[in-house]
Amino acid sequence: MSDQGVRSGSQGGRDSQGSQGSNGRAVDRRVTGGLTAALLLLPGLVAAASPQLQLTGLSDTRLVTNVGLSVPRIGFSCQASTAHIRRYLEAAREAAEEALQAYGHFNATIRPSIQAREECRDPALDIDAGPATTVESVRIELPEAIQTIESVNEFVAERRPSTGAPLDQAAYDALRDGILGRVQKAGYLDARYTRRELVVDPATQSARIALTLEAGPRYRFGEVTIEQSILEPELARRLTGVPEGAPYTSRDLLAMNQNLTGTAYFESVAVRPKLDERENREVPVEITTYRNPRTSYELRAGYATDVGPRVGAKVTRRYVNKRGHQWSARTELSAIEQRLDTSYTIPRATDPLRERFDIYARVTREDNNDILTTAAATGVQWVRETDPWTRSLFTEYLLDRTRYGDDPAESNGFAIVGGRLGYQGLDDPLFPTEGVVVDVSLQGAAEPVASAASFVRGRAFAGGYLPVGDWILAARGEAGVIVTDEFDKMPRSLRFFTGGDRSVRGYEYESLSPRDEDGTRTGGKYLLAGSLEAMVPVVGDDWYVAAFVDTGNAYTDPEAELKTGAGVGVRWRSPVGILRVDLAQPLDGTDGLPMLHLGLGAAF
Repeated sequence: MSDQGVRSGSQGGRDSQGSQGSNGRAVDRRVTGGLTAALLLLPGLVAAASPQLQLTGLSDTRLVTNVGLSVPRIGFSCQASTAHIRRYLEAAREAAEEALQAYGHFNATIRPSIQAREECRDPALDIDAGPATTVESVRIELPEAIQTIESVNEFVAERRPSTGAPLDQAAYDALRDGILGRVQKAGYLDARYTRRELVVDPATQSARIALTLEAGPRYRFGEVTIEQSILEPELARRLTGVPEGAPYTSRDLLAMNQNLTGTAYFESVAVRPKLDERENREVPVEITTYRNPRTSYELRAGYATDVGPRVGAKVTRRYVNKRGHQWSARTELSAIEQRLDTSYTIPRATDPLRERFDIYARVTREDNNDILTTAAATGVQWVRETDPWTRSLFTEYLLDRTRYGDDPAESNGFAIVGGRLGYQGLDDPLFPTEGVVVDVSLQGAAEPVASAASFVRGRAFAGGYLPVGDWILAARGEAGVIVTDEFDKMPRSLRFFTGGDRSVRGYEYESLSPRDEDGTRTGGKYLLAGSLEAMVPVVGDDWYVAAFVDTGNAYTDPEAELKTGAGVGVRWRSPVGILRVDLAQPLDGTDGLPMLHLGLGAAF
């Protein structure tokens, strides 16, 4: 935008900029020109038979560049007349003067001339930029309502010119336009400057900046029209996450888009505020959606030393009805564990974006370490997700049939209630380099309420990643406890085991556990485990080498010793997730050989 005006007090929102002479007039100047002018500064790239603009006298790279980009393109040949070259020099001199003023040089001396070169004559400018103008005062007046907008305050604090600093007109433009833009994004769409001045006094080489803003009324979101046919209109409106009548902000416009796109219902979303139709301090919004296919199918494959090859499949019904209900079923198969589960999800009508109810059922079979378990569970849970936190409460009935070694299989049922609190603050779920993740759960059952035994089980996990230079440091810790007087009746799925790829490397999967008199691992009442790891890139940002130490155990005797393993590994950021190759040595005083741990693909 090119603002022009004459200084005579407030200009009703129009800039008064430029150099102030003895008569008090302020003449506006701006930088113009194109990228092609830069070629005039590169004689080696121009044919010898063409005129070239010669610039001398400037040493500041910024000034040389701005002048070079601002002078007109040479449009004549070596046979041009002297009058033609002089007309070009006059235009180039004016453009160079404006380019210098953009950086506060208002008293530049520019001497044009014509220089002979072989069979051609070149226009030349010898420039003495003179002293730079400095900022004498900065006065920014914002209404009280605007002073409460954090983005505006941060921007002003960062971009406000310092008294005594060299004048930079581009920085002034950015300050002026940046304040207005942020105010309008906060809903003050009619905001305007009643005074915006950049006044330069060439005699004293000083500049004064004054900005006075009038905010006007703050607008709110008006009618939101959503073009879609798969959900009830009120449900779709609530999925935007922005309540009716909320203050209008560009941030909430973006949130509408992200919230709707983040659901499983829509493939893409376009949100358009109808600013030209705003009235009564309200802005109508039009949202166009493109729905996802009703049903999706997934196939998964992976490998880990713990369970060997594994495959999985999942089918999802993204929208069962216009109330936004969803259904999914999946199966996961490996040599050690087989699993089948299904869930039916009902979004909460009053807050469908953050709350839901899940009705679920699952069947699992696991055969490992001479323990064979078949379990089935069905239940319902309430989930509330407010990024980055997840809270849930559930109740389920679990039927567990387990055989330890050669002992007879025993079946037990439990009516369980519990809750979970999770925090997900990682920068990348597939290959995190920074952030924290926390997961805490508590559950229990009472024998009088359709349960084989009474118990309370708690578990807490925390992990974090910290970049230090090129290195990535990782740490995690896990603890668990079961309180019960009848541990022998506890279902195998709720007992604690450790050891393996994702706990204590150097030991086999779930091999760290108490044993019975026959040597069969039976799981522990307590769990304690931790890990420290350091990674450094060796090839770009995709290949890393790592060194680590893990320690932990599952036990019933509180005085049981922790088992420790240490080793080195390689990490590859593959397109499907992280590939892990670790070689870990157990440090328990035995002659155990190093163990290789492999992992491919995202865990599921």
